[in-house]
Amino acid sequence: LVLLGLVAFSECIVKIPLRRVKTMTKTLSGKNMLNNFVKEHAYRLSQISFRGSNLTINPLRNIRDFFYVGNITIGTPPQEFQVIFDTGSSELWVPSIFCNSSTCSKHNRFRHLESSTFRLSRRTFRITYGSGRIEALVVHDTVRIGDLVSTDQQFGLCLEESGFEGMRFDGVLGLSYTNISPSGAIPIFYKLKNEGAISEPVFAFYLSKDERE
Repeated sequence: LVLLGLVAFSECIVKIPLRRVKTMTKTLSGKNMLNNFVKEHAYRLSQISFRGSNLTINPLRNIRDFFYVGNITIGTPPQEFQVIFDTGSSELWVPSIFCNSSTCSKHNRFRHLESSTFRLSRRTFRITYGSGRIEALVVHDTVRIGDLVSTDQQFGLCLEESGFEGMRFDGVLGLSYTNISPSGAIPIFYKLKNEGAISEPVFAFYLSKDERE
C-alpha cells in the first residue's frame, strides 16, 4: 500500500525545466553595448526640478556592492558616525561606550557624557538582521544628516552587538515605516518632515558607477 501510494503521489508531480538567462548588464556587456546604453540613459541630478523644496545631498560610499554607507553626526558638539542608510528597517542606532564586544570596540562609539543635548530613557529594544543582531537602549539627541537637523531624535545606543565582525560601518539609519519600528520610535525621515526640515516626504538614491561613490 505504501509503494502504491508513493507511485500515485509521483504521478501528481509536475516538473518544469528552468534555465538561467543573462542579466541585461551581461547581455549588453557581451555585445559591447553597455557603455552606449549608460550614455543614452544618463542620469543627472541637475536635470531634476525640486520646485523650491529643501534639498540636502548626503554622499554615500559603495562597500563591495553589498551596502552603501554615509556619514551623520549625533550630539552637541557633533560626533561623527558612518552608518548604513537602510530602507528595510526603521531604527537609528550606533554603538555605545558601554558596548565592549569585539565588534563594537572596532567602531566609533557614542560618548553620551560629552553631549549637552543628550537625554536618556529606561527602555530597550532588540533587532535581528539577516547578518547579525543588536540590543540597544532608547535615548534622544540631536542628529544631523548633511544640512538636515532633527532635534531630540530618538535612537538606540547599542549595548550588545554580534554578527557584524569586519563590517565597515558603525551603525544603521533606518528609513522605513513607523509601524515596523520595534522601539516605537518616529523614524528620522518622518520626524524631519513633521518638523518642516523637508518640504516633501521624498528621498532618493543616486547610485554612481564610480566605485569610489
